[in-house]
Amino acid sequence: MPDTSIMLELCTILKINVNELLSGERLNMENYKEIAEKNLLQLQEQEELNNKMLLSLETIIGFSCSISFMVLVFAACFAVENVFWKIFMLIAGAAIFMVGICYAVKLEHDAGYYECPNCHTRYVPSMKTVVFAPHIWRSRKMRCPHCGRKSYHKKVLTK
Repeated sequence: MPDTSIMLELCTILKINVNELLSGERLNMENYKEIAEKNLLQLQEQEELNNKMLLSLETIIGFSCSISFMVLVFAACFAVENVFWKIFMLIAGAAIFMVGICYAVKLEHDAGYYECPNCHTRYVPSMKTVVFAPHIWRSRKMRCPHCGRKSYHKKVLTK
């Protein structure tokens, strides 16, 4: 399956349409609509699967960097006597935590869409909005770009 960003250019070069590219064969007009719907469903399923994988990776990274941080802080406080090593372990733990959380938030931003509970518009907010929005798990309190109301918008996998 070619990357979606190059599909239109590839279709132009091959002088075929997107449905023929996705199905791998020349289509006649009799079954064109049926195959087009099948291809759209397949693309939607692929997008949902990719977004699930990104969100799973985000969860794994978030938990592992949090646990690493706690282990290093615990070790710095109770297991190490040397002040230099205590400071080093605290700084290393904080660095691991910050990098991991930043990467996890980036993955959450890139996977799927947010849905407004009021007007049910699905959209991708800016990274700045996602970072600074108060959140509960994968719901973030943001202003809807469509209706303008501020509420907790839930993460959804497909448009």
